[in-house]
Amino acid sequence: MDKCGWSSNFFMTMNNTTKAIILGGSLVAASAASAEVEVDVHAGYHSIYEFRGVDLGNNLFTAGVNLSTEVAEDLTLSGGVWYGATEGNDSSFDEIDLFFNLTKSFERFDLSVGYTHYGFAGDASQSNTSEWSIGASTNLGYGVGFSTTLYQDLDFFEGSYIESVFSRSFVLSECVGLDLAAGISYSNGYNLDTNGGTVNGLNSYYISATAPWEVGKGFTVAPYIKYVVADSDLASGEEGDSENLLFGGVSVSYAF
Repeated sequence: MDKCGWSSNFFMTMNNTTKAIILGGSLVAASAASAEVEVDVHAGYHSIYEFRGVDLGNNLFTAGVNLSTEVAEDLTLSGGVWYGATEGNDSSFDEIDLFFNLTKSFERFDLSVGYTHYGFAGDASQSNTSEWSIGASTNLGYGVGFSTTLYQDLDFFEGSYIESVFSRSFVLSECVGLDLAAGISYSNGYNLDTNGGTVNGLNSYYISATAPWEVGKGFTVAPYIKYVVADSDLASGEEGDSENLLFGGVSVSYAF
């Protein structure tokens, strides 16, 4: 039996099934064989598809794979693919994102640069776009983390978005934790405003709570809840009004 009360046979079956479905047996075998590459396979459900303060639809189902490796001392390369299917405000759509990040760790902080391509299927393909990002993170003490990231859209919006986040994690038991976060964001021609123009200034702020539960070695279930307060000028939802969002969901991940 696992320390959290689950049998090792159960997770052996689940792990093999998850690998076969999401990555394919041959790819997973190659990745797992390399001790230098860390792999995280995940899937989830979210009651609202919220992206940077904006309500894009309901009932978002997601799946993805993240990989990371240390390419040099204190230099980590990570990347992956993310898939989402949702009941969009105008029509349902599928989205596939490809991304990578390069992170350099220093004594007191980390610096990262990244690139993401957002791809949409069908009629939504007109929204295909990409962006680069640059960010920094540090530990402020007493277990409080702080990060700030600038995103610059290259195709669709041609605007920029910046978000700063404070975070704090707690250990509730041997298998269960609690991750709290509070963030604030600003838009510079990135999101639409309620008058049909673009937001320049405060975009939104939020608080969230996640309870990751390690149900087995490398296998985690993480329910969460999030509340987003939109600036009065931020257009969100099907009607294009400024609306606050309260939603939740759960993710399941396996890391090896």
